[in-house]
Amino acid sequence: MFGQIFMLAVFCVTYYFILSSKFKTSVMVFLMGLFVSLARLVASMNLENLPRFIDFNTIGLLTGMMIIVGLLKAAGFFQYVAIMAVKLGHGHVRRTLCIITLTVALLSAFLDNVTTILIFAPILFFISDVVGIDATYLMISTILASNIGGAATMIGDPPNIIIGSASRLSFTSFIVHLAPICVLILILLILIWFKKVPADKNMEDKLKQIAATDPKTAIVDKKKTLALLFVFVAVIIGFALHEVLNYEMALISMIGATVSLLIFGKSFEEASKEIEWDTLFFLVGLFMITYAMREVRLIDYITRVVGGIRSPYLTLTVMIWLSGFAGMFLSAVPTTTVMIPVVQSLVSNGMNTSMWWALSLGVSLGANGTTVGAAANIVGLALLKKYRNEIVTFTYFTKKTMPVTILMLCLVNVYVALMYYMSW
Repeated sequence: MFGQIFMLAVFCVTYYFILSSKFKTSVMVFLMGLFVSLARLVASMNLENLPRFIDFNTIGLLTGMMIIVGLLKAAGFFQYVAIMAVKLGHGHVRRTLCIITLTVALLSAFLDNVTTILIFAPILFFISDVVGIDATYLMISTILASNIGGAATMIGDPPNIIIGSASRLSFTSFIVHLAPICVLILILLILIWFKKVPADKNMEDKLKQIAATDPKTAIVDKKKTLALLFVFVAVIIGFALHEVLNYEMALISMIGATVSLLIFGKSFEEASKEIEWDTLFFLVGLFMITYAMREVRLIDYITRVVGGIRSPYLTLTVMIWLSGFAGMFLSAVPTTTVMIPVVQSLVSNGMNTSMWWALSLGVSLGANGTTVGAAANIVGLALLKKYRNEIVTFTYFTKKTMPVTILMLCLVNVYVALMYYMSW
């Protein structure tokens, strides 16, 4: 009992630091993880058993992808894509915004969502200045698109990377099961979100001036960029075939990163600048806390409540909405790490893989509901404050995004129920 009370207190304190932002979140979460280990509540939490409570497959996969994406960004490839997205709009306001949204979602399916936001923020602010469209409106639409795109694949969103490692489901399985509903939701978002965007001839003339920019000027070194793209595509193919090849995705990711460093002529020390160390240490801290919570059987309470529901359809519904709202207010990644042991228990007791998709879609799309739901939300709004001096309050953001988020979760509920019914 003491261990459960202690871990509940640690859990609450950790979330307080995550939500309050009084200290550097990643440092505080990692410190709380170390504190749990120091308390020796769980005998197996020692250096000899590190792989038992820290998911190195997730850490390795993220690290490798961070290096590859960072080098592609340095080569100018993503800036090229952003300019091309504007150019393809041919000066039409709504068409340009639709293309940007689709491009953001597509990139987010294979890149870290925060990286996508950082790439497109300058373009969004430039369009806002020249054309006169509200920068807050553009940023919120980009955040939504980024989170939707990230939910479509295993590597698009940290929650899905963690779920993929825990569930042992394949990279291809994630795309096959998650991409269809994400595409449908994205189309509906575009139809709803941009319906009232003003578009007069003066705005279109200004947008055509932006579209006249030559995207090739963004590329730093054409040969290196093409070589890096080849490696990136090869890594994605490796992910798709990792079950056939019988290799861990982390190994494929790290090989791709190392080859990319050779192509770009950079050392590991220089590559460290491309790695989001805060994200990695944040995850390690969460892994340690969640492992201890599971070992002292604190998570069993959630499992008993959800597992006690007799109807599988109701169980799926509870999982979608529970993870969705927890992701909104407690953030997506921490919610995922806490809910994974619950889903593992439910699946081992007879539920099919639909339960994993319920968790994935619930937490990833539910994160759109508040300013703290996902890292992309926090970073996007921070950029607005830094470069445009526009402060988006929690209430304002929720008022704008909550109706759309509820619609997303309703569609997900129907979709996952159909998957369970068809045993897909």
